[in-house]
Amino acid sequence: MSTDTEQVDVESSESIVDLAQRWYHVPALAVMMLYMLWVRFQSYDSVVRDGTVYFIGNDAYYHHRETMFAVENWLSTMPFDPWTQFPFGTSTGQFGTLFDQLIAAGILILGLGSPGDRQADILFAVAPAVFGMLCAVPVYYIGKRLSDRLGGLFGVLVLALLPGQFLLRSVVGFTDHHVGEVLFQSIAVLAMMVALTVAEREKPVFEQFRDGDWSGLRGTLKWSALAGLALALYLWTWPPGVVLVGIFGAFFAIALTVDVLHGRSPEHVAIVGAISLTVGAVLVLPTVDQFGFTGPTTMSLLHVGLALTVAVGCVFLAWLARVWERQDRDAQSYPVAVGAIGAGAIVVGMLVVPDVMGTIWSQMERSLLMGQSDAALTIQEAQTTLEQRGGLMTFMFRNYGFTYLAAIVGFGWLVLGSVSMPDRYRSEHMLVAVWTVFVTLMALSQVRFHYYLAVVVAVLNAVALSGVMNLLGVPSFDRVKEVEAYQVMAVAAAIVLIVFPLAVSFGAGGATAYQQANARGPGDVTTWGDSLEWMNDNTPEPGTYGGEDEEFAYYGSYSETNDYDYPAGTYGVMSWWDYGHWITVEGERPAVANPFQQGARTASGFFQAQSEERANLLLDALPASQDTDERIAEMETDELREVANSANTQQEGEDTRYVMIDDEMAGQKFWAINQWTSPPSVDGRVRPGSEQYRDSMMNQLYFQDANGLSNYRLVHENERFSAVGSLPTGSNRQVWTSRGLRGQGWNQTTQTRIQIQRAGLRASVESTVKTYERVDGATLTGEAEPNQTVVAAVELETNANRPFLYAQEVQTGEDGSFSVTVPYATNDELGPADGYTDSAVNATTDYTIVAGDDVSRSDYQRDGWNPNASISSEGTTAVSESTVIDGESVDVEMGEYDGGNASDGGNTSDGTDDGAQTDTDDSQTTDGNTSARLAPVAARP
Repeated sequence: MSTDTEQVDVESSESIVDLAQRWYHVPALAVMMLYMLWVRFQSYDSVVRDGTVYFIGNDAYYHHRETMFAVENWLSTMPFDPWTQFPFGTSTGQFGTLFDQLIAAGILILGLGSPGDRQADILFAVAPAVFGMLCAVPVYYIGKRLSDRLGGLFGVLVLALLPGQFLLRSVVGFTDHHVGEVLFQSIAVLAMMVALTVAEREKPVFEQFRDGDWSGLRGTLKWSALAGLALALYLWTWPPGVVLVGIFGAFFAIALTVDVLHGRSPEHVAIVGAISLTVGAVLVLPTVDQFGFTGPTTMSLLHVGLALTVAVGCVFLAWLARVWERQDRDAQSYPVAVGAIGAGAIVVGMLVVPDVMGTIWSQMERSLLMGQSDAALTIQEAQTTLEQRGGLMTFMFRNYGFTYLAAIVGFGWLVLGSVSMPDRYRSEHMLVAVWTVFVTLMALSQVRFHYYLAVVVAVLNAVALSGVMNLLGVPSFDRVKEVEAYQVMAVAAAIVLIVFPLAVSFGAGGATAYQQANARGPGDVTTWGDSLEWMNDNTPEPGTYGGEDEEFAYYGSYSETNDYDYPAGTYGVMSWWDYGHWITVEGERPAVANPFQQGARTASGFFQAQSEERANLLLDALPASQDTDERIAEMETDELREVANSANTQQEGEDTRYVMIDDEMAGQKFWAINQWTSPPSVDGRVRPGSEQYRDSMMNQLYFQDANGLSNYRLVHENERFSAVGSLPTGSNRQVWTSRGLRGQGWNQTTQTRIQIQRAGLRASVESTVKTYERVDGATLTGEAEPNQTVVAAVELETNANRPFLYAQEVQTGEDGSFSVTVPYATNDELGPADGYTDSAVNATTDYTIVAGDDVSRSDYQRDGWNPNASISSEGTTAVSESTVIDGESVDVEMGEYDGGNASDGGNTSDGTDDGAQTDTDDSQTTDGNTSARLAPVAARP
C-alpha cells in the first residue's frame, strides 16, 4: 500500500513539473504585460482630471478629431480637412488610419454604441497603454523563434523595463500612432519570419504553380499571404511606414544572394517575397488616396509600386539564379551581377521617373541618413540621436542601460553564427539582422524612431541570453529537468546584470520606466485651455463672422482639393505650428499652421515681419498665392502686395482674423521660428534682444499689447502669467527664457516684478497666452497745427484685471489735417450672436487725442499726459465697436490744451500699479515685470 502511494506521489510530482515546463511562459508573460500596463497608467491622474481629459503632445489632439469622426461616422474616414492649414485645407494622410479606427471601434463597443463625451475621451486616452502592452506578444514570439521560450520572456522583460521613447509614447494620454506603428511593424516582421520558415521547410518551387500543386504550396501560400496582410496592416496604420517595404526589399536581395552563394535554391524564399509583397500591394490599393507617385505621408501609388517592384524583383532574382545554374557560372559572380543590375535600375529610374526617385531618395535621407533640414531640426522628435544631451553613449545608456550592449552581442551572435556555420543559417535570422540595421539607422537619424529600436533591442537581448546559455553549456530551459542548479544561478546572474540598471533610478541616467511614466503629463495645453475655451465661446463660429450664416460643419465630410473654397464668414487663426491642433480641436477654429508643419513658413514670416504693413500683406496674399509651400514668407513686400491685389472675391473672404501667441513663442521657441524662413526685410536671422526683434510682430504683439499698431487688438489674455526676458552671458549673447510664474495671476506678480526691477534683469511679466483680433480699425480724423505730431490714446483693462495703455501717433499734413487708425473700441456692444467678438479687454476711458511739436506715444501715462510734453491742442471721443469692425471714420474736434490732469509721476506706459515700465526698445527692464531670478537656457547658434 505504501509503495502504491509513493508511486502516485511521484507521478503527481512529475505531472506538475511537466505542466509547469509546458505552460510557465503563459503566467510569466501575463504578469509582465500587466506590469507594462500598470506602468503606463501612471500618467492617468495627470491626464484625466475633474471635468477635463487632456492629452499629451500635439498630434494626439488631431488623432482625437479623427477618432471622434469615426465614432460618429463608423467605417468612414476624413481624408480631407479644411479645418486646418487655412486657407487651403489639407489631406489628413497618416491620420484617420487603422490606428484611429481601432480606437473608435473600442469606444463604440465599450460605450455600447452610444458613448458619452467624457467616456470616449477617457477610452481614447488609455488606448496607447493597451497598444504598448500588446507589443509584448510579437516581441515574445520573435524572441522565442530566435532562441527559446525563456529568451522570448527575457525580451519582454527588457521591453517592460525600458524607459525612453517607446515608453513615453505608450503612456496614457499620448494617443499618437507611434505605438501602433511599433505593434504592427513587429507583427509584420514576425509574420514574415514564420512564412520564411515554412517555405524553407516545404521548399516550394515555381513548377508547383504551373502544375497546380496547391496542397504542396498550402503552407507557404497561407503564411506568405498573412505576411502580406500584416504588411498592409502596418501601412494602414502609418503610410510613411513604406520604409518597411524597403527593408523587406533589402532583405530579399541579400537573402536570395546568400542562398545562391551557399548552393541552395533561392526559390523558396523568393516565392515568399513575391506572394507577400503582392498581397500587401493588392490590399493597400483600395486605400490609395493619391493616384500618383507622391510622397509617403498619404497612401499613394508609391506604396503599391514599391511593393510590386520588390515582388517582381524576387521572381527576377530567382530566375537569374536558374540562369546561373544552367550556364554553370561561378556562384561568386552572382552578387556582382545583382549589384550591377540594381545600380543600373537606379540609373534608369533616375532618367525615366526622376520625381519618384527623388521622393524615395529624400525620404531615405530624412529617415536613414540624418539628412534633415535646419527647419526640420527645430522639431524635437526629428533631431538626430547625436544631438541629444550628453552625446550618443550617454543617450543610449540613459535609455537602454546595459541592454544595448547585450543587443550588440546578440546581433553579433545572430549574424556571425549564420556566416560561420551555414548549416545553422535561417532566412529569418537574416531578416532580423537587416531589420536591426535599418531601424538603428532610423533611430540615429531621428530620435523618435527609438520607439522602434526598443523592440529590436529587446529581441536581440533574447538572442544574447541564448548565446550566453550556449557558451555556458546550459541546455534550453524548455528541458528543465536537465538544467543544473549552478546553471540556473549563472543565467539568473546574467539576467540581473543586464536589467539591473533599468530597475534602479541611477542606472538608466536618473529615471526608471515607472518614474518616467509617473512624471508624464499633458504640459502646456493645460495653460492654453482657458484661452481656447474663451475662443470657442466668445468668437463667432466659422461661417458666421460678420453676420454671415453659412454652414461649415466641424465633423463634415469634405472632398479632396488643393485649395478649398471656404464659405463666407469663415476665418483662420494664426499661431506657431506647435499649437495648430489645439486650436482646431479645443478651440474649434481653423488653424493656419499645424503640427504637420504646414503653414510653418507663413507663421515664421508673420512673426518676424518688421512692420504691420508686411504682416497684413502676408495674410492677405496667402489665399491668393496658391502656395501651400508658404514661400510667400520670403517674397519682397511689393511682390506680396501684387499677389494680395490679385485675389478674387472668394480669396478676399478667406481672412485670418485672430492671432494667438504665448510666452514660449516670444521666448525659448523663437529660435525655431526664425529657422523656418528669413524674410527679405530682415538682415539674416531675427535674434531676441536685437533691434530687428524689437520691430518684429512678435515683440509688438506679445510685449507691447499691439501698442502703436492699427489693425490688431488684444481681446483676451490667460489669467496666468510668466516671466519672459533675456539674460546677458559672458559672450554677450542674449539667451531667452520663460520661467515659473505660471499659476500666478496679475495681482500676485507685484512682488516678483519689483524683485526683477531691483535685480536689473531684462525681462517682463506677461500673460502666458494672448489672443488678438485683426480688425479694420476706426479712423480718427481732425485738424491741428501743420506738421505736428498727433497721439491718440486710451486706457484699457484685461480680463486678468491688468491695466494697460494703447497709443498711436501720426503727423499732420501741411494743412494740419490728420487721420489715425486705432483698433480698440470704447464699448462692447457686439458679440458672437452678431457675428463678432465678445472681447474680454475693455476700455476704461474714451480716446484722448493730443497734438504738439514734441509729443510721442510714450508721453501718455496712466495718470495723464507727461507735463513736460509740448501739447498745443486736444480732443476726446468715444469709438464704437461697429466703427472698428467696419473701418469707419470718427471726426474729432480739437480744442486748446488745458494741461489736463497730468501728474509729475514717472513715465509709465503699461499702467501697472508700481509705476514700472518695460522698455523693449533697448531690452532694458525698468518695471520689474518678471521674476527675480531667471535660469538661463542654452542658446542655439
